[in-house]
Amino acid sequence: MLPFMPEQNRQLAAILFTDIVGYTAMMQKDEENALAVTRHYIAALKQATETFHGRILNDYGDGSLCCFPSATEAVKAASQIQQQLRQEPQVPLRIGVHVGELFFEETKVMGDSVNVASRIQSLACANSILFSKEVFDKLKNQPEYKSISLGKFEFKNIDEPLEIFALVKEGLVVPKREQLTGKLKEIKKISAQKKLIAGLAILVLLTAAFVIYKKYLAPSGFTGEKSIAVLPFENLTKDSTEEYLTDGITQDIINRLSQVSSLQKVIAWFSVRSLKKTTRTLREIADELGVAAVLTGTMQRQADKTRVTAELIEASTNKRLWGGEFAYDANDMLSLQVKVSTEIAAALSANITSEERKNLEKNYTENIEAYKLYRKGRFFWDRRNRENYDSAEANYKRAIELDPDYALAYAGLADCYTFNQKGLPQLDAVPIAEMYARKALELDSTLVEAQTTLAFIQSHFNFDWQGAKFKFERAIKSSPNYPIAHLYLGNVLLFTGHTDAGLAETKKALSLDPLSTVMNHVLGRNYYFAGKYDSAIQQLQKSITLNPHFPQSYTYLGYCYLQKKLYAQALEAFSNLPSGIYDQGAHGGLVKCYGYVASGDRARAMDLLKTIPRNTQLDYPVTMAQISVDLGNNEEALNYLELAYQGRALLLLTLKVEALWNPLRSDPRFKALLKKMNFE
Repeated sequence: MLPFMPEQNRQLAAILFTDIVGYTAMMQKDEENALAVTRHYIAALKQATETFHGRILNDYGDGSLCCFPSATEAVKAASQIQQQLRQEPQVPLRIGVHVGELFFEETKVMGDSVNVASRIQSLACANSILFSKEVFDKLKNQPEYKSISLGKFEFKNIDEPLEIFALVKEGLVVPKREQLTGKLKEIKKISAQKKLIAGLAILVLLTAAFVIYKKYLAPSGFTGEKSIAVLPFENLTKDSTEEYLTDGITQDIINRLSQVSSLQKVIAWFSVRSLKKTTRTLREIADELGVAAVLTGTMQRQADKTRVTAELIEASTNKRLWGGEFAYDANDMLSLQVKVSTEIAAALSANITSEERKNLEKNYTENIEAYKLYRKGRFFWDRRNRENYDSAEANYKRAIELDPDYALAYAGLADCYTFNQKGLPQLDAVPIAEMYARKALELDSTLVEAQTTLAFIQSHFNFDWQGAKFKFERAIKSSPNYPIAHLYLGNVLLFTGHTDAGLAETKKALSLDPLSTVMNHVLGRNYYFAGKYDSAIQQLQKSITLNPHFPQSYTYLGYCYLQKKLYAQALEAFSNLPSGIYDQGAHGGLVKCYGYVASGDRARAMDLLKTIPRNTQLDYPVTMAQISVDLGNNEEALNYLELAYQGRALLLLTLKVEALWNPLRSDPRFKALLKKMNFE
């Protein structure tokens, strides 16, 4: 007797029924092969029941009745059995699982629950695992178990219809409803005339009922906050090289939903991508991201089809708001995101304008290979380093070769040069970025990515603050949940002296992308520029917690401590910066020099400065100007700032709000520089 099985005659347990599909025909065709199949099946069954504390109650040769102490262990056993039976000789097994009460009478096992489990098993097909709503309720908070509802079924000798779910996992078959047969109630045949009369009567009744329902009884639909996180779709196909497609499906759905103004919050890709393979519950995820609903999904390639499942859950109640399963071939892939996005918006009771519906249903290319290349480009671009930017650029250009009118690919190329990892001077890179962004907008004037990039160039490189503000606001109007536009608008407002409005936009950006290192860092940095040093320290420490290898957060954390005259803490923050002479290491060394000067250790600063080549120092004129100001060399500092202006150094953009420049503010050259940058 197992530990969970008491001496009494009744026991609540998870019941697992198995059956080998077509066993009789198998025996007639090849008895030796059928016996080998049986031996393989029995060995797998015994191993799984032993591993997961189960018990084989009845063995029918080509099937069995087993029980387990929990639904989780029963489903784990079922998964292990099916996985092993995929090996030769393969066994076409179907499995049904239910939770209920067993009744033991001597050697017999009885009870309604046994009957239910048997009926569920009869509904299954080879290599599938089906289970009842009772099992689903036990598993729904465990993200490793993906399932899809097949709907409700009326079984023989069972009074109430039962909702049945299929386990979604690599190697398992998820049957379509129309493929299911099993021990279902028969529908009595009636004559064509009776059918017509009955049909007309039902139609009249349904029409009347619908009118009454809509007018007096219909609920308003989903009534919670219209906010959603779309978690990365899980790639169930063994080929890991297709991860860019599962990521792409997720990003496309996010981008489409972000354009629906009645959705209060759509969490951005950079936050949800960190939740791949998470063990946290949906409720924990929703609480961390601040959303009411969470969408999960899977993608699996099977022969010439790709099967995608998705499920939308209201986190606070675990209520299933929507679910769907889609099988498509390569040419149908582009319509998938449209269908899912539209149905999700409807499930959240979103009000969609005609313009938003047009954007939801828009496909930017009809060429599937161009789409895949664009998605590969974004996959590499997301990694944010020079080598991957080169791969991103190559894929974008190949996409454009296949579809010269592919606006999104041009927008991707613009980003490669705006966030210049090409080793080009800013003055050379930015015109290329602007050219690609304008080309994208020529092809699609509503493209928010290109609108935002062009507004970024207009503000951060051309110092047209008012024109850029207008463009950012227009981008936000067309895609209100696009965090990058909020972030850049926040910068424009803050850099031009509109501190409170700037911080509000930065906070909005962070609320849409709460787990992004960059978003957390920028809010901390902007608190620093606003003189809110304690808030800045707290926020920058959060950014460092998210990514301990992000040097900019250590830089501004040190600046905050310097403003508070906490020199030891400042130098400790700067000690985390790299000190090599190349790339970020060179800048880290210069920041440390500034830290030593500001804390009074000039000798140590000069010793470190001597280790950094002069041409490398000139690559960071703004930081060299900071060092010069603290050394009391104002003229030299102004020379460096002029050099930064000529090269359009991004660090110069904070000239109006950075406290480090206070000793220079009365100088005519400094005032002239503010005027050239349209700050005065």
